[in-house]
Amino acid sequence: MKLQIKDIIKETDDAVSICFKNGNFFKKIKYKPGQFLTIHVPIDKVVHKRAYSFSSNPYTDKDLKITIKRVEKGLVSNYVHDSLKVGDKLEVDDAAGSFCVEPNKKNKKQYVLFAGGSGVTPMFSIVKSILTEENDSKILLIYANQNMDSIIFYDEIKSLESEYPNGFSVEHIISSMKSNNGNYHAGLATNSLVREIFSKHSLTFGDYTYMICGPSGYMEKVKDILKENGISREKIKIEVFKPAAVKLTGKNLISDVIINFEGKEHKLKVSGDKSILNEAMSQNVALPYSCRSGMCSTCKAKCVEGEVKMIEGHFLPESDVVNGAILTCVSYPLSEKVVLQI
Repeated sequence: MKLQIKDIIKETDDAVSICFKNGNFFKKIKYKPGQFLTIHVPIDKVVHKRAYSFSSNPYTDKDLKITIKRVEKGLVSNYVHDSLKVGDKLEVDDAAGSFCVEPNKKNKKQYVLFAGGSGVTPMFSIVKSILTEENDSKILLIYANQNMDSIIFYDEIKSLESEYPNGFSVEHIISSMKSNNGNYHAGLATNSLVREIFSKHSLTFGDYTYMICGPSGYMEKVKDILKENGISREKIKIEVFKPAAVKLTGKNLISDVIINFEGKEHKLKVSGDKSILNEAMSQNVALPYSCRSGMCSTCKAKCVEGEVKMIEGHFLPESDVVNGAILTCVSYPLSEKVVLQI
């Protein structure tokens, strides 16, 4: 399905929102707040697929909007910023992702959302959806940035604070600030700061809906803080835009990887420091993929022989992993031979 770009909005110096017309009545993209859209971007006659979170919400926004931060040396993100224009059409996949909510008007929940940098994108979709669809629920957004200029959706967030004073609260953490100023806190996320913020809003570390999205270091720190206050990993939803760096013991290993897909056998030589999906792509083996960060099941496969290492923070439940399921985008070979079935 192709969507036409209706508008391009400059959010910050390094973030833009791409607005699409959402097809027609019979060909609309349906999505849940927090999910992502995979776009196909043709660059020099090669199509590159990238997944970007919706910043629009499916309840009150007619058009689709994804927000994309420029990444240093990022092929697609730089092309989007520098070359895409209103009127262009892009092929897209259906919405996907497990980092999402399904609002219910009967809910009376406390949401605690931790966002860092562009990790606010899916949170923004979630916030707007909850505020309009769950009148009895409350949201606390704790949003970390390097400086004031890097706050994405700054004006919109301020507007929502004013429009929903009893339902929506925001606390900013700004690493470059020298001193606190109202709900803007200087420095980095710490246990004492998060406890101070909770106390300010009369919250305990209770049975709330906790969600985290942002840089890997920020997310790991927040998970540690929540753990110190009795919140286990199973009670937290996370979204990973980019997998954390992982130490690999098979760096010098060259593995024979056989992938059985759609009736064909693909034989690859994969070094232990490259993900199976990335190596397949570099050898022009077209495997299914979308997010490339372990947060959807598009690249799911079964390891029927050999051993692989799958990095933490992936989408799969432990029961699937025990039965041999892997995600090729975040899996690395550990044995001299690996056989996968897709």
